[in-house]
Amino acid sequence: MSELLKLLSRGEGKALELKEEMPANQNIARTAVAFSNMGGGKIVIGVEDKTGKIIGINDNDILNLPDKISNIIYDSCYPAIMPEIYVAKAENKNVLIVEIFPGSHKPYYIKSIGRERGTFVRVGAVNKPADSEMIHELERQKLNISFDEQMKNDCTEKDIDFQKLKMDFKTLTGRTLKSGDLLTLKLIKEFNGKVAPTYGGLMLAGKKEYFEQAKIKCARFKGNDVKAFIDQKEFSGPLYEQVENAMNFARTHIALSGELNGIQRIDRYEVPIEALREAIVNAVVHRDYSISGSDIKFAIFDDRIEITSPGQLPCSLEINDLESGRSEVRNKVVARFFREIKFIEQWGTGIIKMMDFCREAGLKQPVIKENGLFIKVIFYKASAAKLSKNGGQKKWSETVVRNGGQISGQISGQKQQPEIKGRSFEIIALIKETPYISRKELSDKLGINGSAIQKYIVKLKAAGIIERIGADRGGYWRIIK
Repeated sequence: MSELLKLLSRGEGKALELKEEMPANQNIARTAVAFSNMGGGKIVIGVEDKTGKIIGINDNDILNLPDKISNIIYDSCYPAIMPEIYVAKAENKNVLIVEIFPGSHKPYYIKSIGRERGTFVRVGAVNKPADSEMIHELERQKLNISFDEQMKNDCTEKDIDFQKLKMDFKTLTGRTLKSGDLLTLKLIKEFNGKVAPTYGGLMLAGKKEYFEQAKIKCARFKGNDVKAFIDQKEFSGPLYEQVENAMNFARTHIALSGELNGIQRIDRYEVPIEALREAIVNAVVHRDYSISGSDIKFAIFDDRIEITSPGQLPCSLEINDLESGRSEVRNKVVARFFREIKFIEQWGTGIIKMMDFCREAGLKQPVIKENGLFIKVIFYKASAAKLSKNGGQKKWSETVVRNGGQISGQISGQKQQPEIKGRSFEIIALIKETPYISRKELSDKLGINGSAIQKYIVKLKAAGIIERIGADRGGYWRIIK
């Protein structure tokens, strides 16, 4: 199959528009503007847009249309767009291809309408007017500045909670963060003698919330739709804490199954926790924070898990590119910091690792969808909580399911886990809600003395239910079971 036929077989999308005949002047100009503002694209004339059937164009059009199209685009668009127009053969018929390249002088717009109303972007297979936020994003792309690199000039260096960041950084990396590192990591920037935090710096270490869209909303729904929910949580604050809080929510609401391998017990979640973590980190690092009013959604259903993040793929990427390891950093400050704290190991490996974890678990491969201005990753659970595999595959015994209030269940030949209730349950609930909570804060919230808190913690640790990550000061709790 020729490259052209492969292209046509995909149908219309964000980089391809099909036309049976020469479109109206305004339509072709809008598409040229939209492609220039995004990742470029091709208009193929001589192909039915709905069916993909190749109609072809006649010899007179081959001679006349290229100059006509060039003039329309040049006269209608600003800054100037210079398309490449050529004839190609498909099924022994001639089609005309108008190739538009990504522009370097964004935003492009229709002269007669003006910049505010005449700037268009490509969303799926549709040209849509860009709102003011998108126009600002196009301006940043022209300057090669990410949203999180911008300075928030009405704030000062004092709006960064350096002490908390320093303690967390030490816990996560074992290294000491120095005040000068704030500039190196671009958590703050200096311009014309003024020092101010960047948007990324405030999302990672601000003393308060400056961006209402920088949060993760988690929900466990009853059944396979959103009609009723069992539990929901909303996490804001430092982005790296949001990741940990979302993972704690996942551990609470995803079934855990176990088997005996000799004398060793092996526990496994119905969807690999490592795969979910890769997807959540990817969403936090690569979402479009310039879209206000849109947050990351983490939804758990009976049959699947969905993680939805605001923003299209970067202009130069397609879904297939992600699965092959290609990446483009949208938020440079957040990405650099996440790499420093080892939330990211190597660029471009997150999606591949996510797929590998699910493949190794014998699950259907996750699906990545680009739907308008959102990216959605869908994980499919096993067909039942009691995982049973035949013909050389592992057979899982009775399932241990954790759901909010109690932890119970019995694995074949093993002693039943103690029921978690009373003060122990209250301590676990507080840790789930605030992993960074201190022993003193636990004592204050529960109204019992520190030595009693310590006894409960020792028992929970001994039972393998919780563990402490990092030092007493600056560390955090992780729920294991």
